[in-house]
Amino acid sequence: MAQRTLSKPRSAQGTASPFRSISARLPRQRRPAWIVAGVMLMTLAVLMNVYLFQSSSRRVPVVVLARDVPVGQQISRADLTTAQVAVDPIVQTIPAHQLAEVAGQRAAVGLRKGTLLSASQLTGQVSPSPGQALVTVPLKTAELPPGLAPGWQVRVISTPGASGNPDRSSGHEGDGPTQEAGMARTGIAAVVDQVGQPSTEGTVTVSLAVAQADSAAVARQAAVGAVALVVTARRG
Repeated sequence: MAQRTLSKPRSAQGTASPFRSISARLPRQRRPAWIVAGVMLMTLAVLMNVYLFQSSSRRVPVVVLARDVPVGQQISRADLTTAQVAVDPIVQTIPAHQLAEVAGQRAAVGLRKGTLLSASQLTGQVSPSPGQALVTVPLKTAELPPGLAPGWQVRVISTPGASGNPDRSSGHEGDGPTQEAGMARTGIAAVVDQVGQPSTEGTVTVSLAVAQADSAAVARQAAVGAVALVVTARRG
């Protein structure tokens, strides 16, 4: 009996074989410019990480407060120490080798133990300056200008007393304008020297540097609680 041989199926004319389509893929195009740009970006990222790490770990010796120093007090060598710290370049500090120059100056503001010392916190002036006097003024916390601090410039204004009129105990009607009357109109210029902590009664004691000629008038008005402070300039 004759055997029949099956012929292999032929693909339809015009239809591409899947094997041929795979082999006929175009070769991948390489773009050297993109490769170079990628390598440069990776290199830049590595360099930036190295720079940031070195900057954060770089420590320098600076002057630090070893104990609290109140405003106006002369700073002694025992008040100071040094420390190795990592600080941003924009932070003002005093290098450790200038420690001897700091001793003998005065604190322009209240200084706290552990604070990094800067030149803006120091002054060579003695308070009060010649021609000035320090006057203590008690104020209620509600009457205190917000954030009042040493160095602020203020005007001391005379306020109405219990009778509703400014106190004029230093003069009589017809004697011409007194210092207290002048305080009521324009006030007396002063600079805040110290600001105390609130007492249990809610009173804050403020020390003011005023001209010696005006000190008596400010003291009299402060004694009767007829004083208010108007801020004209904040320190810094």
